[in-house]
Amino acid sequence: MDLSLQLAQKQILSQRMQQSVEILQMNTLTLSEYMNELTQENPLLEWQENSLEQPGQDEKFLCKMEWLKEADEQNRSMYRVEMEDERDQRETIGKRERESLREYLLFQINILKVDEGVKYVLRFLAESTEESGYLEQGALEAAQEKFHLKRTCSVDVLGMLQALDPPGVGARTLEECLLIQLKQKNASSLAINMVEKYLEDLAKNKINHVAKQLKVSLEQAKTAFDEIKSCQPKPGHGFISENPVEYILPDVFVEIQDGQLSVTLNSSATPRLFISQSYLRMLQAGPSQETKEFISNKLKQAEWAIQCISKREETLLGTAKCIVTHQKEFFERPDGQLKPLRMADVAECMQVHESTVSRAVRDKYLQCGRGVFPLHAFFSKAMSSEKTGTISADSIQQKLKQLIEGENKKKPLSDRELTEKLQAEGIQISRRTVAKYREGMGIAGTSGRKYYD
Repeated sequence: MDLSLQLAQKQILSQRMQQSVEILQMNTLTLSEYMNELTQENPLLEWQENSLEQPGQDEKFLCKMEWLKEADEQNRSMYRVEMEDERDQRETIGKRERESLREYLLFQINILKVDEGVKYVLRFLAESTEESGYLEQGALEAAQEKFHLKRTCSVDVLGMLQALDPPGVGARTLEECLLIQLKQKNASSLAINMVEKYLEDLAKNKINHVAKQLKVSLEQAKTAFDEIKSCQPKPGHGFISENPVEYILPDVFVEIQDGQLSVTLNSSATPRLFISQSYLRMLQAGPSQETKEFISNKLKQAEWAIQCISKREETLLGTAKCIVTHQKEFFERPDGQLKPLRMADVAECMQVHESTVSRAVRDKYLQCGRGVFPLHAFFSKAMSSEKTGTISADSIQQKLKQLIEGENKKKPLSDRELTEKLQAEGIQISRRTVAKYREGMGIAGTSGRKYYD
């Protein structure tokens, strides 16, 4: 048995420092929920909601009230009819927007004129349909086992489901989905044949190859291909999702005021914490030792929480200002490109550690005139350029996109040709990187972008 002594250094964060780090990483929505929990756990903490003002709402309401006051009974009646029409319209739109694909299928099944036993199976299959409109894998086999059905019978019931609206629902594969829609549209036999035998080639836009294989003209193949493209590959598209919707609440606002960029935090979405004065007066009144210790302990916790939240706001605002200063062109011009920027650069600007910047931008969003962006999106890798010295990856992607948009669609540029064009502009980049950027932007390869006359 070998016994030895070893010296080692370990960084252990105290509970207070852990709380500070956690608060720094929180976005506006999470911070608001956390502050609510703090006030429930600590009686010394109180909060005040910051109301979200909606400009124009008060004026509109006052105008309507003034109009009602001065109007006669006939105008009052007209106003009531107007309000009822608006309410009915909102309710109709709301019902349509709140309906999921499964609810729509169940509604259709309930009004079908079939045996109740068949409806049970149809409901089971409808409940086993994914939000995309496809039947879950193994659902048909599960229905056979659950309801003791023969395969031919279960296939017949599946056919009933696939006959429902929207077209293509209940399909198990993309091929089956397209075939269902094509047959419902009475599409040409050529289009059906192309899907059955050459779906992979169609996905790669190899129309010329498919036409040769089927011994038809290119024009006939193109017409059939247009029929296929008119189908919906995801029948469930357009229905409300049954999963909870995640809303993005901006943490930082960037606006142009008097020709200057203004950076502010979204303080209206979070409450303001403050110390309860009643407990402070109780502490000054000389309570019992036990009460005094309790209040003093809670007071320290409350002061530290307020300090951490204040430090978070200071760090986040400072980080956002550094980003906006460096990426000024992006915010001032509609076509402005991002410049190369590292977290280490922002950390040096703020005189903090790089990990602090990383935590400050995590899960946080910035809203500006060009939209809402995650804060980490403003950090762009630098690449070599003969003209400017360095260029951001974002700028290269935009140039790549422009080259592809301006290409001859009958003879699209290959990745090698795109690489050569970028290198001709002084951008040192490899073909592999070009392919990576193209795929990252969701742009197809040469065959997928080719147009046929």
